[in-house]
Amino acid sequence: MDATTIGIAGFVGLIIILLITGIPVGIGMGVVGFLGILVMSGSKIALNALYQIPYSSTASWLLSVIPMFVLMGYVAFYCGFARDVFGAAYKWVSRLPGGLALTTLVAGAAFGACCGSSVAATAALGKLAIPEMMRYKYNRGLAASTAAMAGTLSALIPPSILLVLYGVVTETSIGELLIAGILPGLLSMTCFALLVLGRTMLRPELAPRGEKFAWSEKFATLKSPGVWGIIVIFAAVVGGIYSGIFSPTEAGALGAFVSIALGLVMRRLKWQNFKEILYETLKTTSYIFLIIIGAYIFVRFLALSRLPVELAEWVVILPVPRILIMIAVIIVYLILGCFMDAIGLLLLTVPFMSPSLFALGFIPIQLGIIVVKMLEIGLLTPPVGIQAYVLKGVAPDLTFKDIFSGFLPFFLVDLFVVISLIVAFPQISLFLPTMMK
Repeated sequence: MDATTIGIAGFVGLIIILLITGIPVGIGMGVVGFLGILVMSGSKIALNALYQIPYSSTASWLLSVIPMFVLMGYVAFYCGFARDVFGAAYKWVSRLPGGLALTTLVAGAAFGACCGSSVAATAALGKLAIPEMMRYKYNRGLAASTAAMAGTLSALIPPSILLVLYGVVTETSIGELLIAGILPGLLSMTCFALLVLGRTMLRPELAPRGEKFAWSEKFATLKSPGVWGIIVIFAAVVGGIYSGIFSPTEAGALGAFVSIALGLVMRRLKWQNFKEILYETLKTTSYIFLIIIGAYIFVRFLALSRLPVELAEWVVILPVPRILIMIAVIIVYLILGCFMDAIGLLLLTVPFMSPSLFALGFIPIQLGIIVVKMLEIGLLTPPVGIQAYVLKGVAPDLTFKDIFSGFLPFFLVDLFVVISLIVAFPQISLFLPTMMK
């Protein structure tokens, strides 16, 4: 059996193992990668990889931004910034058709500006939005799917952990990637909002209108501490990266510091909360780094098999338009996204396919936005759909039928954003990076 065949067998075997056993994706990739290296190069090289890779793959200045982004998100969550933004958005859009659903989307985009974790964003929004929408007799499917999709906006709007990991794996500028996520993230939120407006105007029974507020009350919400807190954090992180003053890692550290300082100044950050924040940050970071270690062991195996190189050479000579290749990639992500979590899927597929797509002339930044959009869709695609389980955890009265039943319209809108706008009009994701200093 030649090296490439062993590589294909390992890749397919990993997918089958992950689907059948349900073991953590980091452990699965590490075990299959170690066994593949063992078969191809012997025990000495395999054990040496197992010894070196856990340190070399994680002792990275670039990766140190991840715990900073995680910490920043949890501080904002525990300090009630999402609650303040939700309350402010509600007073501005409550009288529109589907006002509470629109509020949830706006709050999701705003909270995404200081939280790089979709899980944390969905948990926060689920606690805030679901009880209110149930109180106003919203359609349960619309309420659940809106909260879940609002949480996925954190996957794209900076700070984004997924974009950081993509940048590390492909050696693409993390700063440019983070800035590139702004317009596609806002575009996604706008399309989701138009969908909600359209559905609730055609079927008002889905979402009764909310209360009416005076203009003085609306403008008063702009003085909310949480609203200003998010603005300050976003300006510090994204403004610093965009202007070239800070590297992404430095901006992440500044964002974490600013979020803690704001929590203390607002007297919302208590010692008990801070201990919980540190625990959640440690747990989430450990989970991410376990996946990174497993992925790098598996990537070492793929490199020995020359499978990515062989695939790149084969794809480049295919007599088909580039757009068909991209559609095939999107279909692969749709399928695999049904069964794998976002971080594991990114680290499994990007090292495997990026050489082929780069050789075809696809721009790394544009490809990164497309990949993260597809991972965002996978966050709520059954049967795995981690967002559904997070939402169920914070809103136990919901059923999985409620959550998944309202997902299809958002799914179609997300595909429209990917194919018609981001793929067809790459300047949506490339405009801001080209303007960076």
